[in-house]
Amino acid sequence: MPRLLPPLLLLALACGNATAADPATESNPEFQRATRLRAEAKTLRQQANETLAAETPKCYARFQVNRCLNQAKEAQLETLKKARELEAEASHTELAEKQRLAAERGRTSTDAPTLPAEPAAAEAFEIHPDPMAEGTRRQREADAIRAQEAQRAERQQKDEQKAKERAQAQAEAKARAETAARDRARYEERIRKREAQKAEDAAPEAPKPAN
Repeated sequence: MPRLLPPLLLLALACGNATAADPATESNPEFQRATRLRAEAKTLRQQANETLAAETPKCYARFQVNRCLNQAKEAQLETLKKARELEAEASHTELAEKQRLAAERGRTSTDAPTLPAEPAAAEAFEIHPDPMAEGTRRQREADAIRAQEAQRAERQQKDEQKAKERAQAQAEAKARAETAARDRARYEERIRKREAQKAEDAAPEAPKPAN
C-alpha cells in the first residue's frame, strides 16, 4: 500500500485538475456563486485584520487600553465568523453541485471538500504593543495621577484656610462679647453710684443733739 500511495495521489490530483479545468464547471452558476462567496470571505478577513491593526495603536493612546483592545479584538472575531460562514456556504454549495454532476455522470465520488479549510494565519493575528504608544499611555496615566494629587492638596489647603478663618472669626467675636460685657458692667456701676449719690443728697439732715 505505501508504494501505491503516490500514484493514487497523482491520480486524485489529476482528477481534481480535470474537474477544475472543465468548462462546464467554470460556467456553472453554483460554482460561480461559491467562488464569489470565497472572494467575499477573503475580503472580510483582510478587512478584519487591517481594521484591528489600525485600531490597536489608537487604543494605546486612550486611557482604558485593555477595554479598547478587547472591543477591537471582538469586532475582528465577529467579522472572521462571518467570513467562515461564507466559506462554509461556498463549500457546501460546491459539494452539492459536484454531487449532482457526479450523479448525472453515473459517478458517486467527488473531490470537493466537505468542510471549509480553516486558515491559521487570520486566526493567529496577534497584537504587538507599540513601545511609543505604550510610553505615551504611561505618561498620560502619570499626569492624571499628579493632577489628582494636586487637586487633593489644593482642596486640603483651602479647607485648612477656611478652618483658620473660622477660628479667627470666633476668637474675635468672643473678644468683642467680653469687651461689651465689661463696658456694660462699668456703665451699670456708674449708674448705681449715681443713684446712690442722688439718694444721699436728697435725704434730710439729722438734728444735732442739744447740750
